[in-house]
Amino acid sequence: MMKWLRKLNDYLVIVMNDKELQAKFLYDNGTLRNKFAIKNADELSLIEYRGVAERQVALLQQRPKIKSFDDLITINKFLFGWLYEWAGELRRYYISKAGFDFLEYDRFDNAIKYINNEIVRLNKKKQPTIEDYAALLNDLNYIHPFREGNGRSTKLFIQLIALHHGQVIDYPADNAKMIAGLNQSDVNTIAKTMALQKSAS
Repeated sequence: MMKWLRKLNDYLVIVMNDKELQAKFLYDNGTLRNKFAIKNADELSLIEYRGVAERQVALLQQRPKIKSFDDLITINKFLFGWLYEWAGELRRYYISKAGFDFLEYDRFDNAIKYINNEIVRLNKKKQPTIEDYAALLNDLNYIHPFREGNGRSTKLFIQLIALHHGQVIDYPADNAKMIAGLNQSDVNTIAKTMALQKSAS
């Protein structure tokens, strides 16, 4: 797993307490705050799924070249910004899921520099391997920069890198094994859940 010093220069970070986080992101019933004021979680989930899927297809058709971590921020905002005010914002608080602690927000600066170096390295390679992509997926998952949509944004981000190398990544339909690998930061396990093919065009 990546190791960074505790340093933050390029990104402004403001600490938010639990009450502020609740008010910013959730309605009283626990549903994510959204631009349409939908408070039914199931209804919101369906609308989100459809809208994000349409935007994923649009980006895959456009095939923008990935040059830096900033492109991941742009992708998250594009995929989710029509529905959520916070889309594309780097988180400014600690976060964990199922007992797994993601990177502390005050270490983002060096983490982002590391990712940018990895993107430059991958872009220079003629044919990155599935292990290259799995390692990048693992690192971005550990950073977990956004409130929501990290997985979908990151997978699309990496898919776009692959497309510019004449490659397509097949992600698993069932994420259970991939998530287990990500929780253990086991790049080999993550890689085994993915497949790499030549792009049709």
